[in-house]
Amino acid sequence: MIRLRKHMQVLGILLALVCASTSTWALAEVSDLFKAAYDGDLYQVKALISAKADVNAKIGDGATALMAASQNGHLEVVQALITAKADVNAKAANGDTALILASQQGHQEVVQALIDAKADVNAKKGYGSTALMMASLEGHQGVVQELISAKADVNAKADDGSTALMIASLEGHQVVVQALIIAKADVNAKTAEGYTALIVASEKGNQGVVRLLIAAKVDVNAKTGDGTTALMMASQQGHQEVVQLLKKAGAVK
Repeated sequence: MIRLRKHMQVLGILLALVCASTSTWALAEVSDLFKAAYDGDLYQVKALISAKADVNAKIGDGATALMAASQNGHLEVVQALITAKADVNAKAANGDTALILASQQGHQEVVQALIDAKADVNAKKGYGSTALMMASLEGHQGVVQELISAKADVNAKADDGSTALMIASLEGHQVVVQALIIAKADVNAKTAEGYTALIVASEKGNQGVVRLLIAAKVDVNAKTGDGTTALMMASQQGHQEVVQLLKKAGAVK
């Protein structure tokens, strides 16, 4: 029971992000502009804009046409809506923005267009997650780099204290982890429960991530609130290669 409880606590770092995954919309209930944007129908979008359609109109959950186009990666539609003065920082009921949705889906050109239009790179959705966290969750290296270049806060914390680095470490996205470390992400940041990027990477057996964190001078003996260390996690889960890496780096039980 103790092992199971600890395992669930680690996975809980991503629970809110997974539960608040990509938005879906009932297209039968939306405006013509929203549906055209969702479908990537540039001709219809431009026609509706010319006919004075409200580019900032929201559907029931607060989503806009720009959010729909951004989530689905329709760059030209996104550009047309931005030119028509769509609000790039509008938020849906769950806190989603066009940038957060595009980042989660890995649409790098759309992300760049939104950033150029002054989208807030540090806006937070439900549970405190940011565009950088969502891109890190999915392992979208190019988007992560775009957001970092646009001064996204690499040390922003979700409501449970998790950071983009912890999320990427848990998921084993080595290239993203490296990019975040280079951008001065705090390798020793802790969640409310005391978990670090190293502890979650060790629990999952993400050997490459563990190597990167050790090279970045992570505290290999950091403890969670109940005294669990990265070495304990790796040992419990049978990740012997990680155990050896941690011991070599000075980890002790």
